[in-house]
Amino acid sequence: MIVKGKALDQLLLRPAPTLRAILFYGPNEGRVREYAARVAQTVVADLSDPFRVTNLNATDLKDDPARLADEAAAIAMTGGRRVVRMRGMGDAHTASFSNFLADPKGDTLVVVEAGELTKTSRLRKLFESSTVCAVAACYEENSTDLDSLVVHHLRQHGLTINSDAKAYLVQCLGEDRLATRQELDKLVLYKGPHNRANRRGGVKDVVGIVDTLDGADINDVSGVSDTNDVQDTGDISGVGDTRDILDIPGINDVGDGVDTQDIGDTVDGGDTNDTYDTSDINDRCVSLADVTACIGDSTIQGLDGICDAMATGNLASLDNQLARSFDTSMAPVAIIRSASNHLLRVQLAAAMLVQGATVDAALRTLRPPLHFSRTDAFRKQLRMWNSDRLARGLDLLLVCEAACKTTGAPDKSLCGQALMQVACLARPNP
Repeated sequence: MIVKGKALDQLLLRPAPTLRAILFYGPNEGRVREYAARVAQTVVADLSDPFRVTNLNATDLKDDPARLADEAAAIAMTGGRRVVRMRGMGDAHTASFSNFLADPKGDTLVVVEAGELTKTSRLRKLFESSTVCAVAACYEENSTDLDSLVVHHLRQHGLTINSDAKAYLVQCLGEDRLATRQELDKLVLYKGPHNRANRRGGVKDVVGIVDTLDGADINDVSGVSDTNDVQDTGDISGVGDTRDILDIPGINDVGDGVDTQDIGDTVDGGDTNDTYDTSDINDRCVSLADVTACIGDSTIQGLDGICDAMATGNLASLDNQLARSFDTSMAPVAIIRSASNHLLRVQLAAAMLVQGATVDAALRTLRPPLHFSRTDAFRKQLRMWNSDRLARGLDLLLVCEAACKTTGAPDKSLCGQALMQVACLARPNP
């Protein structure tokens, strides 16, 4: 049974109890691993539980083809449904799965991870034709997928992101979902934890006066029956006056703006004209500066360097930048897409110049905004490219991206060749 779209979303949240095996395959290894883990966790929350989770690989089935059926039929010593996770599967293991599905014992859920499988793949056909199996393809991230992933991942950590920062980040993130999440985790770590104090006094701090009393019960404010952290009631003059106990002028006049300010000063020493510190909202929003500061030293600046070297026709620099990017496992398709987006931005700015806009005005309209460190290089590129060359460059990159996605294609070589061809198109106008 093939699942996609909303059916896939439902599968990841709550797979049908009648399913015995689920296959995730495709070129996006990060997405395959993530989806497999999410489905497995719907059955067993702790995937490190040795009694309810078994991990198998290709070697395990090669040495013992019946291992899958045996593990699927096993019963957990601690009770509960079991999960068998299988990685690196392919057509060579179709017979083991066929034997298991012919007469599946027990209620164990088998979660299978595989690489790219063609339409003629025997393993893929077996899962697609079975009523107790589900199969889902995991392809490269498109812009919509990345946009949703960025927003959802940051929201889980109490963060938001403005449009410029999101556009810039989506443009520079790679195709692999696992690598993308790692980059987003760096942003989360850079912004800091969400559970820090975000209020500076005000009415809510009066309600939570327990913090002022270092753990005293709120009931002790009026009764002062257990004020270990304040003083014995016998030592306090005017015990009936709550202001004397807390030494906070005007606490009875909480509604008064002046007294509220005094309360805030007593609680944390700050000046709180407002009852809620709205600056914390801005602190939880990821800006373009946050993105460039956090991951700009690696992925983003690497892509920017490649794009600028290509668009200025600097072949030596381009070759060096590509070599370093490939050494860091940057995906060729991500490089090609970044180069295409860069030429589109040059094309947009060049079109505005033709319409009579100034260079500064054209640069200000670019979204996401151009980083100040690249302004001079971009101005130079506007002088070097015309509409015909830009169109030819974009065609070369489009053809290259399609070729890189072909199964078994030498994507790194294709990427390097295409970028070099585009760089050769960059010539100063006569």
